[in-house]
Amino acid sequence: MKVSRYKIFCVLIFSTMLASPAYSNVKMTLPQYVQEILLNNHSLRAGVKNVEADYYSVLAAVGYQRPTTAASATGSYATKQQGVRNVSAGSLALRLSQRIDISGSYKLDEQQNILGYEVSRANFDTNVNTMIAAAEETWWSAVLARENVKLQKDIMNQRAENHRITMEKYNQELVPRLDIVRSDAQVVEAGSLVKNAETTYMNLLAELSLMAGGLDVEPVDEELQVPVFDITMNFDDALLYRPDVRAARLNLERAKLVKKLTAKGLSPTLDFAFQFTPWSDPEYYSTPNKLQAGASLTLSVPISDGNTTKYKVLNTDRLIQAAEANLHAVEETTRRDIAVAINNWRNAAAAEQDKKIQVERSEEELRITELMYSEGMGAQIDLINAQTAYQSVKTEYLDAVKNMYVALVALRKAIGDYSPNEDGTWKEAVERYGKGNDVLGEPGLKTLRTDMKKLKAKGANKNKNKD
Repeated sequence: MKVSRYKIFCVLIFSTMLASPAYSNVKMTLPQYVQEILLNNHSLRAGVKNVEADYYSVLAAVGYQRPTTAASATGSYATKQQGVRNVSAGSLALRLSQRIDISGSYKLDEQQNILGYEVSRANFDTNVNTMIAAAEETWWSAVLARENVKLQKDIMNQRAENHRITMEKYNQELVPRLDIVRSDAQVVEAGSLVKNAETTYMNLLAELSLMAGGLDVEPVDEELQVPVFDITMNFDDALLYRPDVRAARLNLERAKLVKKLTAKGLSPTLDFAFQFTPWSDPEYYSTPNKLQAGASLTLSVPISDGNTTKYKVLNTDRLIQAAEANLHAVEETTRRDIAVAINNWRNAAAAEQDKKIQVERSEEELRITELMYSEGMGAQIDLINAQTAYQSVKTEYLDAVKNMYVALVALRKAIGDYSPNEDGTWKEAVERYGKGNDVLGEPGLKTLRTDMKKLKAKGANKNKNKD
């Protein structure tokens, strides 16, 4: 548990009539919590290392395009036979070899490997987008669950006070025994609702802890604010920035390159080799001889491969069609996600306004009913009905506010606002979390992206010089 970075530990103790257990957590703001996830979430850390591994895999995959060197030493010894003295011989050779690209396959292979890395990065960005969205949604659910705990405690206190008044009236023989039974049942029910609300809240805190890498966290105590719609977006932007759309587009581009590369399966190859022998004893023991060099060019022209290339091309052609269909599917999913999130926002915003008015009226009704009952001018059943109505509408109001937060989170997720930009920086919508560059990895995704750009430039220059 990485709690050493925090100077303050805040202790929250729930004490209810049901003797709820005490627990302590580190209190955080939402930006601090998101930062904790980016630093310590184990799934994201694993994703970072997988992206880094894919980066180095690209460098290794194009290694065959570079010259290779080798040093070799040989020696032999023969004992005396038929009057010939013992014979020993040895040599040392240096060899340089290089396959020369005469078909243009090097460039295609390099590009498709780089696109493979880009796809891996886009998939990781999708995981970041999903993770942070889930974290914020859970955060607001926990905040509203805590508000519900407070509400249920207030209702329990109200019912306990009403039960006390009912007991006084009963002792004065002003109400029947039935009123005592009813008020006592109301107190017990309220206590059960408090316990359920606390359990829901603690379960949400457990979810927050899981996403923060095991750190026990809790939202700071702040006044609950009704969210406002602060997102500027359109569908075209979502298609540009949403990482899973980008991954699907990159997959399609890579599939096309792979088809071109596969079609070169019967292309001729040209191999160059150079060897120098710095030492040989006797001098003519090796070829080339001592202090001599030799070079060779080998041209290979495939004639037939048993239709392997033909069917591999057909295979890659179908993969292109699959990638195209997948891209369309992801685009339609994006359109659906945006539409659903906007509809849910509008519904939740309208519900919040309606429930707010109902809460105000219900509070006034409950206040009047409690006053009338305490003065002996109202029936207990009217008081119970007013309390039940207030509890219901107040709970519905909290649900409406939570649904507004959830809808905003869903919309930000739908347009990819929780994922990094392609250069490793963060989008404007999530800079409010205080996230900086390279927080996700060492050497960091931005560093990897810079190195990959250098790799692309190097490949481009090499092909340009070759042309």
